[in-house]
Amino acid sequence: MSAAEVPATTDEFGGTEQSGQLVRLCHDLRQYVAAGLLLSEPEADDGPDRLGLIHQQFAAIAELLEVEPGPALRIGGVNLTQLAGECAEVVRVTYRVPVVFERTGRVVVAGDKALLRRAIGNLLDNACRAAGSSGHVRIGVAATGSEAWVEVSDDGPGFGGVASGTGHGLRVVAAAARACDGRLEISTASATGTTVRLHLSVGCRAVRPA
Repeated sequence: MSAAEVPATTDEFGGTEQSGQLVRLCHDLRQYVAAGLLLSEPEADDGPDRLGLIHQQFAAIAELLEVEPGPALRIGGVNLTQLAGECAEVVRVTYRVPVVFERTGRVVVAGDKALLRRAIGNLLDNACRAAGSSGHVRIGVAATGSEAWVEVSDDGPGFGGVASGTGHGLRVVAAAARACDGRLEISTASATGTTVRLHLSVGCRAVRPA
């Protein structure tokens, strides 16, 4: 198994920083809209829950449009456990892939909620694409001392073994990590899939713009 730590300072997508932010913004908006369209399809057995998820997608879009242009610092105290659970609920419906959420106690981290939602959503998106229709995805949240993390893993063929996406997803995660003074760790193996862990600081403090 190979493990790599991804520096959060090398995530720019060509061109200027503004153009990179715009590309990432469009990438995530497409994801939210696609999820909303799937969730709005008629289902006989889960109307109330599905309406809640649709509302969640619109709230995420509102967060995204509010956070992207502003350079001001934000003070963050984000319930990482709740946020990870919300993201897991959406991908279960949109990808039809079994997603196991390993629940833990309430973990609060220093960060921006919209940025972290984007990061976790992109980690799950990558994992679901890698797992495929017959695979599984696991997401967990834990903390120790002054550090917390959210970990997403799949049992797919690992990086390089599936058709690649646009490449913007990991850049979104890296930008969120940088803004929250966090870091990424990626472990991948051809036989056991990929595990990505986003490390964050526990508590509340200033957050830099992504």
